[in-house]
Amino acid sequence: NSEEKPDANKPLQLVGRWRRNDGNDEFLYPKQRAIDMHQELLLTYLNHLKSTKQNLSEIIKNIAINNTVIVVTANMGQSELLMNLICSSRRRGLDTKNLLVFPTDVHTKELAESLGLTTFYDDHLMRFIPKEESARYGDRTFALIMIAKVVCVQLVNELGYDLLFTDIDVVFYRDPMEYFRNPTLGNFDVYFQDDGSRQERYAPYSANSGFYFIRSNERSKILFRSMMYSGDIIIACRSHQQVLIALLEEYNSLFGLTVKVLSREEGDFPGGYHYHMRKDIVKKMVNGEIKPYIFHMSWTLNKVNKLEYMKQMGMWFVKEQCIGKQVDEIFAGEVDTTDNTETCCSAEPIIQCFYRDKPSVVPCRDAPAKDSNGQSFW
Repeated sequence: NSEEKPDANKPLQLVGRWRRNDGNDEFLYPKQRAIDMHQELLLTYLNHLKSTKQNLSEIIKNIAINNTVIVVTANMGQSELLMNLICSSRRRGLDTKNLLVFPTDVHTKELAESLGLTTFYDDHLMRFIPKEESARYGDRTFALIMIAKVVCVQLVNELGYDLLFTDIDVVFYRDPMEYFRNPTLGNFDVYFQDDGSRQERYAPYSANSGFYFIRSNERSKILFRSMMYSGDIIIACRSHQQVLIALLEEYNSLFGLTVKVLSREEGDFPGGYHYHMRKDIVKKMVNGEIKPYIFHMSWTLNKVNKLEYMKQMGMWFVKEQCIGKQVDEIFAGEVDTTDNTETCCSAEPIIQCFYRDKPSVVPCRDAPAKDSNGQSFW
C-alpha cells in the first residue's frame, strides 16, 4: 500500500525512492489519458522528426556562438515573462543573438519575432500545449508546458549543440556563458542550478530544471531521449524535474554521466530558495556586495506572484501597455519586423511594493505582509 504510514514495529520492507517519510508516494502511475496523450505526441514527434531536425538545423547554424545556443520556450500566457527576460538582458548590454525561442503558439511566435528574436515553431509538436499560463504550480497546464521544455532541449541536444536552457522567469545580470565556458570549471556533462528544496522526490541532486547547461555528447543525448520517452510519467507526476533527477542519478551510475549542481550557498545563481529562505544572500545582492549571473524567480505559486516579487526586486522592465497583449494589439498593425524592443521595454526597472516581508530593492514597510506574522525585509 503506497499510502501506508511507516510503522516502526513492522519489519523493514522495500519501497521506491520517491516514498516520503509520511508514507505517501511521490511517484504517480500514469493513467490511460496521460498514456494516450503521450503516445499521440510521441507518434507526431517521430513522424516529423527528420524534417523537424532539418529545419531546426538551418536556423541554429546561423545563430550559434561557439557551438552553443540559449534555449527558451513560452506560450502566450507567459509572454510578458519572455519579454522581461529580453528587456532586462538588453538593458544590461547582454547579447541575445544566439537565443532561440520555441513558441508553443503563433501569437507568441509573432511577439518574439517582433522583439528581434529567432524562433522555431512547429505546429505538429506544439498543438498539444495550452496557450494560457498555468493557474498554479503543478496543475495540468503546467505539466504540458513541461513537455514543451523537454522537446526543445532534446532536439537541440540531438543536433550536436551545447545549450543553456533557461525558464523565462529568469533575469540575467551577467553573461552566464562566461561561467560555463571557464576552463577552470571542469568538464561536466550537465550543470544545474540548485533548486534549494530537499524533498525526497528531488534527491539526490535537487537540480532545478529551469536553468541548466548541457554539453552535447552521447551521454547527454541518451539522457534527453529518455526524457522524451518518459512523457507519460511527466504528465502524471506534473513535474519533469523529478523525472529528470531520477534519470540523472540512474545514468550517472549506469554509464558515468557527470552532473554538477551549482552551490546554493554562494550567490552566483540564486533563485526562489534564496528569495524566501536566504534573505541574507538577497540582502547582499540588493546592497551590491555580490553580483549574480542570474536570478531565477522560482518557488512561486503562479505568475501573479512572480510579477509582484520581480517588480519589488527591481527585476521588471516591461511596460504595462505590452503585458498580456498580442502583436497587433501592441503595435496597431505597424510592426517593425526587426526589433521593437523600445516599444515594450522600459529604460529603467519598474519598481513597485507589494509585501513588506519579501525582499525588495526599496523599503516596503507600508505594504502588507505576505506571510502570517511576516517581518519587514528592511
